[in-house]
Amino acid sequence: EGLEPWDVGNPMEEVDWLQSVMVSPLPIPGMTTVRRTWGVMGGQDKEKEPLDLDLYVDCSGSIPNPQQNFSFLALAGAIVVISALRTGARVQATLWSGRRQFDSTPGFVSDERAILRVLTGYLGGGTAFPNHILRDTYQDRDKSKRPVHILILSDSGIDTMRNSDERGTPGLEISAMAMEKARGGGTMVLNLYNKSFLENEFSKACKNMGWEMFMVTDWSGLLQFAREFARLKYG
Repeated sequence: EGLEPWDVGNPMEEVDWLQSVMVSPLPIPGMTTVRRTWGVMGGQDKEKEPLDLDLYVDCSGSIPNPQQNFSFLALAGAIVVISALRTGARVQATLWSGRRQFDSTPGFVSDERAILRVLTGYLGGGTAFPNHILRDTYQDRDKSKRPVHILILSDSGIDTMRNSDERGTPGLEISAMAMEKARGGGTMVLNLYNKSFLENEFSKACKNMGWEMFMVTDWSGLLQFAREFARLKYG
């Protein structure tokens, strides 16, 4: 957009030597040296908005303790979380086990250490999906907020999602509400011994809501899923 004086406090690579010599054959730093100035023009394309992530990781007694053993769930969760954070997304992470047994970040955050602290924790109790967290996260969520993708890592214990919350609201009703207000879709990745689980009444109801359901036959399969999921959603 033009020229302005270059002084010794400015980066050397900014000097426009051709223009400086045209001002004076004998360049004097800070007096006859100049640099170009650049303007910024807004483009027509909208900036791509990152997809926030709401992650629920099963931590019942059947799940390995990441503080004592290698945990594919913790590692898969970390792969997805770090990929999301690098795009500018915010993450809510929840570790869950039995009824009222859970650990969660304080809402959607960008603090990697706080999220990984939750993922590497351990509860080791019974199995009861935290419908109250799903409810509280989305029941009053404003449409002006970013879309969220809900990701659940679990096994057949995910069917506890159909249980009613402490207010008596059916879990599947809460799930349908969350999927509608999240506006970013939902995925369940389940470690199953029998593929027939994906065809039972609970699974069919979830698919009708828009949940995508993936089966792995051992926890190590989560790593391949996590890498592919991160590439598709946050690549």
